[in-house]
Amino acid sequence: MISAWLPAWPVFLALAATSFAGCLLLGFTGFGAGLLMAPIFSLLMAPTDVLILVLGISLIVSFPIMPEAMRHVDWRLVLRLFLPSLLGIPAGLALLQWLEPAAMRKTVSFMVIVLALLMLAGWHYRGRRGPLQDTMTGVLSGTMTAIAGIGGPPVVLYMLSDRDMPHAALRAANIVFFVLAQSAVLIPLGLSGELTARQGVWIVMLLPFAIAATLLGALLHRKAGKREVLLKRASLYALLGIGTLALLI
Repeated sequence: MISAWLPAWPVFLALAATSFAGCLLLGFTGFGAGLLMAPIFSLLMAPTDVLILVLGISLIVSFPIMPEAMRHVDWRLVLRLFLPSLLGIPAGLALLQWLEPAAMRKTVSFMVIVLALLMLAGWHYRGRRGPLQDTMTGVLSGTMTAIAGIGGPPVVLYMLSDRDMPHAALRAANIVFFVLAQSAVLIPLGLSGELTARQGVWIVMLLPFAIAATLLGALLHRKAGKREVLLKRASLYALLGIGTLALLI
């Protein structure tokens, strides 16, 4: 029975390599796993499966790096963004059901390209910060998380507007926020019967690659020093290339 749920070897190797690369980025920066995984996964499976695998893998591999994040997290900031994100999740889930697979793949790829370009250009929000801005950022991130697990950059670009926030605090807020947001998306998917045993088998098969990559990324983060900026830019160029490839296929 279980053998019927197993992916073909070429598919598995592509998923494993993509999971490793995405979780390496997650461990290093605190975000980006979904941005890297979603475009490639969307070439190989249905949109709902893409979302559940991206969220499931990202959520599980975040737990080993949570203790470090908890030492630096600003809970007030996280909650100001997370609570509004709950309003965006239903909209994202509705779009997930409404869009055709090919349209979903191109939508996700386009969003990845735009977000990678914005971050490569060094753009971030420079306007006012307050309850309205927190709410809008949270809703947008919740919507994008529910579409394909790619809600990181809206929060990152917004938080970068706080020039006084240390990098460790930024990374910690990303990690904790997305543990909460990803859990909030998976709960309604489970209640609606969208979670399947086959998805669970695929996640378990990919976890060794994902966990190893996340721990390696966290180690690189601690040792990067002055090379951190260079490594981040290389990661963003990789996202840009992957998004463009998935958009053109």
